[in-house]
Amino acid sequence: MGSSITNAITIVDILMNIPRVGWIQRGVPRTTAESVGEHTLLVSYLTLLICNEVRRVDRSIDASKCISMSIIHDAHEALIGNVGNNARSLINEWKDLETRLFSELGLPEELNNYFREYRYALSIEGKIVNFTDKLATYMRACTYAKNGYDTRELINSYRELMERLLNEFPDGVKQVIQGVNGISVFMV
Repeated sequence: MGSSITNAITIVDILMNIPRVGWIQRGVPRTTAESVGEHTLLVSYLTLLICNEVRRVDRSIDASKCISMSIIHDAHEALIGNVGNNARSLINEWKDLETRLFSELGLPEELNNYFREYRYALSIEGKIVNFTDKLATYMRACTYAKNGYDTRELINSYRELMERLLNEFPDGVKQVIQGVNGISVFMV
């Protein structure tokens, strides 16, 4: 690929036009289904809100790193598209494949490191972005369910996954995340 700036524009343009496969599999029309780019924007906003709250109890958390991770967390999908969870479960070492693909985007090495931290949850920042990624999908599944699409299975599995991820945080951080205004509505 070309320069980092050119790569970024190309990546964003592609991600804005890739629908998330899971929604289409559940009957959401392609024209209505959330794109990978829209998902990334929601994850980034959620990360910003949660990270700002969590920093009140743990000032060592790097908010800039969290936001960077959230913005790039699905950038590799510009190369392979959005792969549904069913297909991902059939591929051993899926995270390794995603990490290799991300490195082919031609972005700065610092972003490659951030992606690895996120993908393998190697830091508290990576864990926060992993959580907000799941929260964004869960929230969208709830919205689609309200609009009549059958997303119950996703709602249940993502609720369980988020509860598991919350338990990986120190107690103070976990309590802050659970207390962020609006999250409790989704965490029932």
